Amino acid sequence: MGTGTREMAWIADAYRSLYPNEIDAVACVTGKPVTQNGIAGRVEATGRGIQFALRELFRHPDDVAAAHLDGGLQGKRLIVQGLGNVGYHAAKFLEEEDGVKVIAVIEHDGAIVDPAGLHVEDAHQHVQRTGGIENFPRVEYHADGPALLEAECDLLMPAALEGQITPENADRIAAPVIVEAANGPVTFEADQTLTRRGKLILPDVLMNAGGVTVSYLEWVRNVSH
Repeated sequence: MGTGTREMAWIADAYRSLYPNEIDAVACVTGKPVTQNGIAGRVEATGRGIQFALRELFRHPDDVAAAHLDGGLQGKRLIVQGLGNVGYHAAKFLEEEDGVKVIAVIEHDGAIVDPAGLHVEDAHQHVQRTGGIENFPRVEYHADGPALLEAECDLLMPAALEGQITPENADRIAAPVIVEAANGPVTFEADQTLTRRGKLILPDVLMNAGGVTVSYLEWVRNVSH
């Protein structure tokens, strides 16, 4: 968590220093900058994969109905926790290309809410400039960010830390679909509670497949020289 192309380049450089005779040293890590043997599209790949997975879900009316929803992605209300690389790209693509309405963003310093829909790019730029979501203009601010995980929405996307939905709050989660964009954001006990309540959980092993797939393509390029 909290790493990007810069840190991956550092790792690759350190590995090459430790093993100068390793002909495939550059393949030791993926997610490198394109200029340093990375691959175009890797930065946004995980978020793009989440978008594709949700599009696929909404191609199957029976599965959508089982989640107590109807129609397509257009107009669905999304709450996203974390505007890091994954949450930012997933929410941005869903908003701009599929008409999803991002009604709340949860960050480490609170949450912002706009029932009419937030512009994800503006929120992301604000976080980049200020280090947090507080003082974002023309929205409702909540100091208790995690409480917004329980707010009414169609899609809940925890894309930050693990263990955000636990036995303590699982009974109060209102979203019919939980999108596990982070690694392990729903604990095992909470998963059982949500399933018993009829919630649809899209697991992290699937939601993160876009990033893993493009990392594989980067690795293949590297070992193929």
